Amino acid sequence: MKIAMITTFFPPTIVGSGNRFYEVGKRLSDEHEIHVYTAGIKGCTNEEKMDGMYIHRYSMPKTSKTESIDREYHILKLKFSLDTLKKLNKDFDVIDCNVVSKPLSYVSYFASKSQSIPLILTWHEVWYEQNFKLLKTSMAIPGFFMELFMPKLADINIAVSETTKRRLIELLKVNPDKISLISNGVDLNRFNSILAEKKYGRILYVGRLESHKCIDTLLLAYYKLKKIYTDIELILVGKGPQKEYLQNLSKKLNLKDIKFQDPMPYEQLIATMKSSWTLVLPSIKEGQGIVLFEAMAAGTPPIAIKAEGSAVGDVIKNNYNGLLVQQTEIESAIQRLLTDEDLYANVRKNGLEFVKEYDWKKMAAKTAEIYELVRRKR
Repeated sequence: MKIAMITTFFPPTIVGSGNRFYEVGKRLSDEHEIHVYTAGIKGCTNEEKMDGMYIHRYSMPKTSKTESIDREYHILKLKFSLDTLKKLNKDFDVIDCNVVSKPLSYVSYFASKSQSIPLILTWHEVWYEQNFKLLKTSMAIPGFFMELFMPKLADINIAVSETTKRRLIELLKVNPDKISLISNGVDLNRFNSILAEKKYGRILYVGRLESHKCIDTLLLAYYKLKKIYTDIELILVGKGPQKEYLQNLSKKLNLKDIKFQDPMPYEQLIATMKSSWTLVLPSIKEGQGIVLFEAMAAGTPPIAIKAEGSAVGDVIKNNYNGLLVQQTEIESAIQRLLTDEDLYANVRKNGLEFVKEYDWKKMAAKTAEIYELVRRKR
């Protein structure tokens, strides 16, 4: 098959949705012709071949010091969406669009309709009421109504988690027969091939430095714990608009030992995960949380937050393969993993066993089956 994968973000930009397309696409490229359409990145060529996939980059936004990061982000998504309509002029068997940008889903639909190509939408989360919590009213209202109709554009909607599937059915009224559940995954071979000594008290966060990730709550929990456990440390790996705010907060709390690290090569990240005592994901909005699978594969018990619409509860079973807590309980959750040896050992062992079912090879094979199914129906 000749497959078009459309995603606003793609490696080397580190975003979970883009990482999914990378991991699935490179595994399918052995038997299929994979074309990835994604936003341009400084330092990357517009056309390249990566791990067997043909990568097409375009629509790098013009940025200025006067524009806010949020504004640049939305301009990028809109510009990329409009330009994609011009770029998708090849004869594809299937189009798979990452639902990160609402306009991009409609653009993908128009492209698929004009060329009679089946369309798949890959959903990481359903915003619904979150449109009004996370966006300005001028954007929330059109965003809300655009999302309501989006599932109808696709031949099949792929949901990456049970929560996302449930919200598609309950909130967007999607026919369950039009939804396929295919989880995110982890590269177990790469994790098993890297060794690192575990360091007691090393707390790790990996991800974008965004407001909905609520990393400041982790800093405040660490501030309280540091008074009791003086030998613990906190490492924050990632980039994002909240970096300066978080750095200023750490200075205000006199937390001089917090390490802010930019995204690193994957092998180095795996070693850092394996050396950490726990990984904390304080986010209140996750489509699933690939980093939770990665933490388990690293033998590093994860802590995540219970929140309405967040799918981390599909991954973490509390006190079994991680700790699933309220936002106000981050401090006590970390403390439990620092002091309860039996809990730590059991959560670690169960996580390593649980994640075996989520190898990217299995997820890529399931995705290929869906591609073939929609192609045959057309």
